Amino acid sequence: MSPEIPTLPLTGTLILDASRMLPGAVLARMLIELGGRLIKIEEPASGDPLRAAPPFVDGTGSGFDEFYRGAESLCLDLRDARDAACLRKLARSAGVVVESFRPGSMEAWGVGPERLMAANPSLVLCMLSGFGARGANAARVGHDLNFVALCGLLGYLPGAGVPRVQIADITAGVLACSAILAALLIRERTGRGTVVDQPLASGPLPFLAWPMADLAAGGGGLTDPDRLLTGGCPAYRLYTCADGLLLAVGALEPKFWVDFVAMLELHGLEGSGLDTGVEGRATARQVQERIATQPRQHWLELAGKLGLPVTGVNELKDAARDPALAEAGLLDGETCGPFLPSLGARPTTPAPDLGQHTAKLVSEFGLDPA
Repeated sequence: MSPEIPTLPLTGTLILDASRMLPGAVLARMLIELGGRLIKIEEPASGDPLRAAPPFVDGTGSGFDEFYRGAESLCLDLRDARDAACLRKLARSAGVVVESFRPGSMEAWGVGPERLMAANPSLVLCMLSGFGARGANAARVGHDLNFVALCGLLGYLPGAGVPRVQIADITAGVLACSAILAALLIRERTGRGTVVDQPLASGPLPFLAWPMADLAAGGGGLTDPDRLLTGGCPAYRLYTCADGLLLAVGALEPKFWVDFVAMLELHGLEGSGLDTGVEGRATARQVQERIATQPRQHWLELAGKLGLPVTGVNELKDAARDPALAEAGLLDGETCGPFLPSLGARPTTPAPDLGQHTAKLVSEFGLDPA
């Protein structure tokens, strides 16, 4: 947290998280980092399905443990009228409620937007569903792979196979956090709450803005691999070093490219960094031949002295030990985050056991669960 900020931005804000799975978990982690008090509403029998997603640490999914650090767990079965009444009562004190059930479910249980906003007109209610709460596809279900495939993003990924990380889920959670913060600003100005309808299918959209702009301009949507930022020019490319390790070169600006080829002692290529096509491939071959004469650390040390945008291609275990990331507070050993290091703080308390805080919260808020 920046030293001039005396408290975290969401200090004093109560957040009720009735979501399930990864998008809500990403959102929860960000809201907790920003200082919110987050109560995780979970089904008594099994809790959030993330708890059962391997790999496990002490019997709980490690992903749940990472995303819900600093949260409290309250068991409520929202299908039960008494437990639904508990959520309505909690909503009177809450700043934010998050849910990710199929559209119409919360209404059927008596805790839909109208009931919750009636209990607290200044509430910010965030709904996470596949395709939004309105329209013919509101009831349609999907997961990350479905959204990435449907929106056209999958074809831009290497091999066009199943991605190794979740893209739409995570980005939708980040977008939802932005929307909630905007809604809290509206409330600060007007006193009124807001219903945020954030479809998970929105997750791929930021990645597609530039390809869509290219398509609208009569291009092919940046699908041609022989393009400026897709490895088609020698200044923005991966090269293999003598030890088989990869070097990522991002020398797009002419000043960086000139210094880069000077470092390689490749004279006459100063104006060839952004070439594509036959010329670009010819330059890249010369660079590759030179890079292949030395191990990666040799080039990293030289590039570091010159201040060039040249890095290694790290495996995750190596990235977690990279001093540049550690000093920025992003990755350190097995620690991830905080995601917002200048405004937030990584939670220091572990994720809660299922229902760990139920008795305490029932007493604190005067609840009468089933």
